[in-house]
Amino acid sequence: MPGYDTLQELRADTTNDEVELGAVEPYILNTSHLKFLENDTYHRYLKMHKVALGASGYRELEHIGESLEGQYMPRFVDAGAWSFAEIGLFDQTRTRSERFEFVERAESLWQTALNREMQLNRSVQYGSLIDEHDTPHRLAVTLAFAPLMKDLVKGDVTSSVRMDVLRDVVSIAHMTASDMTAAREGGSISEANGYLGLMHEINAYSALLYNDDPRYIPMPATARGDSGYYHREQTHDMSVINQHWGTVKKVLPIEIKASASLRDRKRYRALIIRGKMHLTPDGVDPRKTNDAFNRYVDGTANLKDTLIVERLSHDVRDMLRLYQRGGTYERVALGGLTRFYTTRDVAKTYPGLAV
Repeated sequence: MPGYDTLQELRADTTNDEVELGAVEPYILNTSHLKFLENDTYHRYLKMHKVALGASGYRELEHIGESLEGQYMPRFVDAGAWSFAEIGLFDQTRTRSERFEFVERAESLWQTALNREMQLNRSVQYGSLIDEHDTPHRLAVTLAFAPLMKDLVKGDVTSSVRMDVLRDVVSIAHMTASDMTAAREGGSISEANGYLGLMHEINAYSALLYNDDPRYIPMPATARGDSGYYHREQTHDMSVINQHWGTVKKVLPIEIKASASLRDRKRYRALIIRGKMHLTPDGVDPRKTNDAFNRYVDGTANLKDTLIVERLSHDVRDMLRLYQRGGTYERVALGGLTRFYTTRDVAKTYPGLAV
């Protein structure tokens, strides 16, 4: 399990690593996210539309990836990794071998970003300033999907790899659940809420992977897709890639919200899945969903677990089907693959998504 095992190994390392203070110090003195936008390449990356692009966009992403891969801060390295990953996943003008190499470059950079993030968490100089404690878990989730990305590029998305990825993300969610419980008990509400949001997202991945449909492959959103800067209506947490033997037909964006306000439902063009309403058996606690999936992958699920997993997976699959029946928005990138649909048909069956 590349995601879980890497995160577990790094968490077990208690070494107080020395960090590159020259690279980190500007972000110690100014912890605002806006500080990162002073990096012109990163800023340019965030300004791009949050969609799978056309050919000219991939040339731009290659330049961005090559510029950001040498940066120290994990946020920049992650954006560089996603720049390469997008080329590997979607640039059909390149050979499969070339695209596979781009995914491998991305995987290596995600490992670097995760290792660097854990170094910063452990460091005396910087660790106390970390306010996004779920970032290592999120990087681990992305790493967990690397084998699935490689399968997609090869044109053979196997059931065994889908099950391996499911096992990986379910294990990361179990770790996240423990961290969320500890944060709540320690009074760190903001930290606990970060873990809570990630739990809902992993439960959505788990539901889609459980469906075991090679035509619809879930993936984390790109670094800019998950960012609230620019093109906010296009923001999303995850993508579902509709593919056939490695040829991508379209990309469907999904936004996960623990609960979605009317303002959220009007803002986002992505399919909104409400965590409490659609991804938990009791409408409250995502840990119960993860427990059911955990027992499923371990082979110890009882009838109640099976019913939870089956119902939630059915609902997510059904919402995705209904979303694709909606009217389409105008494409924002020439030759782009991402499709945004209206949610009218989804809301008829799932009123919690009505606008």
